[in-house]
Amino acid sequence: MIRTTSASTGAIIALAAFGGALSALALPNELFLYGSPAIGLIALVPLYLAMRRSRSYGAAALAAAVFGMLAHGLSSYWLWFFKDFRFWTLGTTTLAYALLYALAGLYLRLAARDGGRLAPLAFALVWTSWEHLKSIGFLGYPWGLIAYSWNSVLPFIQLSAVTGVPGLSFLIAYANGALGNLVEFLGPPPPLAGLPACGPGDGTEPAPARFLRVFRARVAGLPCELRIRAERRAMAAGHLALVAMLGSLALAYGSVQLSAPLRETARIRAALIQQNTDSWTSGELATLKTIARLTREVLEENPDGFDLVVWSETSLARPWDDFAAFYERTPREDPLGPLVRSSGAWTFTGAPDILDYETYEASNSVSLIDPSGRLVAQYAKTHPVPFAEAIPFWEVDWFRAFIQETVGLASGWVMGTELTIFELPLRDGTLVRFGAPICFEDAFASLNRDFVLKGADFLLNLTNDSWSLTDSSEIQHFVAARFRAIETGRTLVRSTNSGVSAVVDPRGRVLDSFPLFVEEARRVDIPVYSGGAPTPYLAFGDWFAGLALFLSGLLALILGIQEPLPRRKHA
Repeated sequence: MIRTTSASTGAIIALAAFGGALSALALPNELFLYGSPAIGLIALVPLYLAMRRSRSYGAAALAAAVFGMLAHGLSSYWLWFFKDFRFWTLGTTTLAYALLYALAGLYLRLAARDGGRLAPLAFALVWTSWEHLKSIGFLGYPWGLIAYSWNSVLPFIQLSAVTGVPGLSFLIAYANGALGNLVEFLGPPPPLAGLPACGPGDGTEPAPARFLRVFRARVAGLPCELRIRAERRAMAAGHLALVAMLGSLALAYGSVQLSAPLRETARIRAALIQQNTDSWTSGELATLKTIARLTREVLEENPDGFDLVVWSETSLARPWDDFAAFYERTPREDPLGPLVRSSGAWTFTGAPDILDYETYEASNSVSLIDPSGRLVAQYAKTHPVPFAEAIPFWEVDWFRAFIQETVGLASGWVMGTELTIFELPLRDGTLVRFGAPICFEDAFASLNRDFVLKGADFLLNLTNDSWSLTDSSEIQHFVAARFRAIETGRTLVRSTNSGVSAVVDPRGRVLDSFPLFVEEARRVDIPVYSGGAPTPYLAFGDWFAGLALFLSGLLALILGIQEPLPRRKHA
């Protein structure tokens, strides 16, 4: 096994900190609103080098923790603006990610330092597995993925139709690992610590191996150390060549996909209302007045009518059916009940579903209202934001008291239990069906896949992100959601209260979008594409992530059996 040069703990922490800052800069941020593909190719290089050069697993865990704290804290700094819970939303999540990245760092070091000739590839597999694991389940947070740095390169991101986002993360992480090898082996060469010279060696090398090493060095006319360095440089070049080949294949596939025609099966004329008011801070009445005014304006501008009018998440603070009398007279200038009936269109809106008025248990829901003003179907969010919309162990008295008295959360939403597929009759007689992931649910690939497998012809997301107060937050959410269109082969529509309201086709192309943090009501034409062959991701789900997990586990098992962790004195 080729031994690597170790660096001081301070040096590898500095490397990891630099990598964390680069990772945040590669993702959508206030400087690069849609991220930077170029920075994405080098963002993990410092972490790779830190893992290779760490003197111990403890040092590697500490370096990875620093990387994770900075990568998460700097890229998701807008969590600071989440109502009055900034310490919990940003502070505790940053600390939690420090611990989780520290655990991931143990495996990243194993891959990068002990992976031998396959170290960059092993590093990419472990990184892909880590990103996937942090993006699924109740505590999943599919933000900050390295793949998002390349979201603006349309030919490249078409690969997500085959592998999902993990396939993109793998290629980018592999490129980072290969570049890390290039830096280590082609840069100023550090001494090859512990490597025996071209002589009798240190007594630990088997005689046949020593003979072969010395023979090859002499045949090549090189001192042994230089021969090994040349081999390492060749390996670095080989990994870069393989990355280039795989990237070229991905781009070629994406170019073919982008040029292939899509078969449109229906077209929906919709009005998207972006009111740019937050019912949390602007108040219920102010929000309803703005919604009514914008809806009336777009209806008058389009006398030929609409199939669908869409209001964003939390537009209504009260259930539509239980408060029918309220909506018949509110807002006083243009009550919503008569407005809906006069539109002649179906209305889709965010509104709570109150399950128990005594305890005020409610679900964060969306509602479909027919042209007569009757509520016909609802969907309750099945994947709420953990510790904000849904609080685990709420039934435990001491924990509930802690959350209420210390954190300040009175209660959470009640989780929904099943997906709803809404049916929308169009004016031309066509019936289309759609799934409606609520807010950050559109960032979860498997959930949106389930909507389509249940029969959704397109996806319609309602979101309220205005509390974040930042462009980067809005765009990070949009970037994550954009991949759902490519993965499922379905059009994605986002109707938000402040951005990004948009229509995205099954290739990830933005057909229409609204500016951020402005009032806007606009007619959009929503093309529907369904009935064709399913994408590989739709058919097989997270197969690539599963493969990465399997190979990462196999790697850890092989290296662990080959040389148990406690006995690695050189590591």
